[in-house]
Amino acid sequence: MSALFPMLPFADDETPLSWAARQAAFHTRGRALAFLTDLGIPLVDLARGDEPAVLRLCERAGHDPAAVLRNTISAVGGRRYQLRGLEFAAEFTTGPVTRICPACLDDDLTGAGLPGTALRHRLIWRLAPVRTCPIHGTALRDLRAGRWDDIAHELQAMTSLIDAERQVPDRARVVSPLQAYAVARLEGCPGPAWLDGQDIDQAVRATEMLGALEAFGPKLKASDMNEDMWDAAGRAGWPIVSEGGAAIREYLMARVTACRGKRAAPRAAFGMLHAWLSGSRLSKNPGPIRDMLRDVILETTPLSKGHMLLGKPVTDPHLCSVASIAKAEGLDARTLRNVLQVAGLLSSAEAEQGSNRLVADYTAARDLIDVVKHAVPVTRLPSMLGASRPLVALLIEIGQLHRVQDHRALASKIGKPTFATFANQQVLRARGRSLQRV
Repeated sequence: MSALFPMLPFADDETPLSWAARQAAFHTRGRALAFLTDLGIPLVDLARGDEPAVLRLCERAGHDPAAVLRNTISAVGGRRYQLRGLEFAAEFTTGPVTRICPACLDDDLTGAGLPGTALRHRLIWRLAPVRTCPIHGTALRDLRAGRWDDIAHELQAMTSLIDAERQVPDRARVVSPLQAYAVARLEGCPGPAWLDGQDIDQAVRATEMLGALEAFGPKLKASDMNEDMWDAAGRAGWPIVSEGGAAIREYLMARVTACRGKRAAPRAAFGMLHAWLSGSRLSKNPGPIRDMLRDVILETTPLSKGHMLLGKPVTDPHLCSVASIAKAEGLDARTLRNVLQVAGLLSSAEAEQGSNRLVADYTAARDLIDVVKHAVPVTRLPSMLGASRPLVALLIEIGQLHRVQDHRALASKIGKPTFATFANQQVLRARGRSLQRV
């Protein structure tokens, strides 16, 4: 099979589709679709990064495929793609949107005899977190013709859209640290350990979501964000994530503290970050940020057993309402309030409040609950011990049987007759010191 002549070299910063479009303009003065069809290469296959399609294009162009394959974003199934050994979700790319820098395209056209052969669509423009031109220091522009072949990102067919963008003033800004990290990682350069420990799209998305919370607060929705706002979010999130997991946890805890006076729910404290990680349609693994946020919520928010939290049921809640604890442990809520009061964990005024409003440390409360569950009502002691009531009264008087709850300190009738054979109030109070009141 004869190769195309003369050969049009592949530029090391462009995509295979860009090269195909330039060859079409060079050899036929036409469009990429017709050119590829003549070569027996489906445009859709080349757009998907299918290796046979790329190899066939290289063969017909008489070019070494190594450099072309290195710049090929290949579909691996399930809306997942791969580039230079790194796998990511489709959302890490711009999709059918064609991102450009008008100044770069002007540089391409300077001194070009055939403009169509000079216009190159850069590989980094295909990456969603790349929003600033590293050469000219300006915000990139997004183009879309609204046709099926937008997937080709054929600049030669977008001259009118490009000319319109040239009339819009440039917005100067420096490249964000997050963009620099994403590009450097694709070049094989290491970055912060926490980010490098996950897929590149997970790292970028977590940074942007944390940054959006920091820059715009918890009330803004992700659907209301534009590209400039996402760029600002990446800049705001970088100082947090670049310090690693400990700094991220500290930041999340600070968000809870900021809302503590309002007793805010997780959605109110974490905004779109929580909405993203708790979404029922979350089909992609968001990475370690989900478990980090889940741990913070478990530690700081009253929850009940079985509650679905960020995709998993809560099996061992840390904080719970007294009513929830009582229900889970099969206790009367008034009895549990009395026990917590005897242990010094509730004041008399608090014990009078509704159990749904009182919050306790479930983990530490289990010790107190065990004491209550092993207590024996005084009316059952004679039959259990095989002794008369006077003898039982004597055992209590000489300290061989100890009252779990002091009937003189409690108004509830439930607490008055309760005894335990091997525990006393001191046990409750000692164990109560480890229970954190919220």
